[in-house]
Amino acid sequence: MEEIKPDKTLDLTGLSCPLPVVMTSEAMRKLRDGQVLKVVATDPGFEKDIWDWAKKSGNELIKLERDGEKTVVYLRKLPQAKEPSLAYWVKFHALGVKLHLRKLLVELNPFRRKPDHFITFTALSEGLQAEKKLGDGDAFLLPIPDEIDPRCGVVLAVRGFERAKEIYERLKDEGVAVEAVYRKRGKTYERVLP
Repeated sequence: MEEIKPDKTLDLTGLSCPLPVVMTSEAMRKLRDGQVLKVVATDPGFEKDIWDWAKKSGNELIKLERDGEKTVVYLRKLPQAKEPSLAYWVKFHALGVKLHLRKLLVELNPFRRKPDHFITFTALSEGLQAEKKLGDGDAFLLPIPDEIDPRCGVVLAVRGFERAKEIYERLKDEGVAVEAVYRKRGKTYERVLP
């Protein structure tokens, strides 16, 4: 395979989700059609996140390789590509703050029964779609616990295995890309479905 010569290189080593994807998106927005961006990142979720981002934005992910702890990607800006605006990323960060505050309130409220089952998704956008489909109720989004996955993401928190299974099956039937159901016992999480 011919060596890829990038027009610009972005070194994001040491940065955590969501900054690598946000900064990649901003850099791609400034490129001209056909130009190539090389990105180096160490965030453990970057590989999956960049695949999702490239697919959604319409940019071409030319090559992805692992180099020890680093993920190196080459992206080509395509004419039909649409990177999210800065306003989108501000809204995205506001969502992160909201979910972390919700998590804190759930942990601190002595009158609320704590969720013990957590439904994971293949991408953050799938979790947001699930919350919209379910509406207000006994299931709610929280940031994904590091013990389940160190990447940036969300889980749908619920009380009880039967309720978690019901929601998991419903979302799956409705085309939401659910991944698994985890049960929390003490400080550990075990996968219980599928």
